[in-house]
Amino acid sequence: MDKNVDPVVVKKPMKGEHVETIPVWSRGIRLSRAAAVIFGILWGIDGYFKFQNSLYTQIPDIVQQAGVGQPAWLGGWFSFWHGIVSYSPMLVTYGTGILELSIAIALIAGFARKIAYIGGIILGLFIWSVPEGFGGPYGPGSVTVGGGNIYAIGLLFMIVLSATYGRDRYTIDFMIEERFPGWRRVAEVPRISGQQLAGWFARNSMKLSRGAAIVFGLVYLTEAFLAFYYNLPGNIVGVVQDQASGAPAFLSGWFSFWTGQVTAAPLFYAYLCGILEGALAISLILGLGRKIAYMGGAVFAILAWGVGEGFGGLPVPGYTDPGTGIIQAIVFIILLGLNATHGTDPLTLDSRIESRFPAWRRISEMSY
Repeated sequence: MDKNVDPVVVKKPMKGEHVETIPVWSRGIRLSRAAAVIFGILWGIDGYFKFQNSLYTQIPDIVQQAGVGQPAWLGGWFSFWHGIVSYSPMLVTYGTGILELSIAIALIAGFARKIAYIGGIILGLFIWSVPEGFGGPYGPGSVTVGGGNIYAIGLLFMIVLSATYGRDRYTIDFMIEERFPGWRRVAEVPRISGQQLAGWFARNSMKLSRGAAIVFGLVYLTEAFLAFYYNLPGNIVGVVQDQASGAPAFLSGWFSFWTGQVTAAPLFYAYLCGILEGALAISLILGLGRKIAYMGGAVFAILAWGVGEGFGGLPVPGYTDPGTGIIQAIVFIILLGLNATHGTDPLTLDSRIESRFPAWRRISEMSY
């Protein structure tokens, strides 16, 4: 093991007090860094567009529209924030943009990562609960529960990655820590003691991973419900056609293909999306067939991003989000990496099946 990288001790919730030391894999460190860089780029795109197209003039209307159709007991929440935003829309918009760009820089450069992860989760939930109106109101045409919550879930997985693999030598934080060890308090999720024992996050990284996967599964379960309950098959045709309109010329063949496919069998594709989302939800919540689910989930998320979201959409006035599908794909890839490191998770249905049928590991464990 590299002497410059802290070991990680994960206490598995098995019978007794068995503690298993899991080595820090260089591949895991690179996965964590690559995910952080991609995440940072997406945060940077979000932040950049806060300063474009006079977005601040539209923010009061966006917040007001987010409150339309919401339950009556949420009226005070949206009225409060509409008043705040209307008082100084430029300050709120530019302030949010500065925070997003700061998180982007921190993620890409690996600077003050713990603060960036926690701050990003809070900001993501704020965006989800105010301008995104908690993903609602839900009705015909609703297909997603918002994007801010996906950003928050993704950053929660980044915390789990950091806790699992320890210090990341490919970051500015690592270089600062070499000279000023106290910097770890704002950079590292596991707070290392003098004996270099992992902190609470590291000891419970498997449980945190399971909890985050369940939350992620609940998001997919909600989207599957929306797909079946509110959306007619004809809606999916309109979604793809909207993304195709105005797309760059070199993407015309891609969208023409999918428009033709969906138009020819809207019922099939509408229900297929709902079934796949429901299957992913069950797998994430119960921990069933995880390896196959994570791989399939990454492919499904990229396809959803490239078709239904038009690769994040066109940067037009009001544009603030490059799409959630790519974030979901990153989360699934992170789950694959954590699966490979943690091994069999006793808090999953897979572990019970494997105890009777060891061959089940072929579709549940990356470490098999």
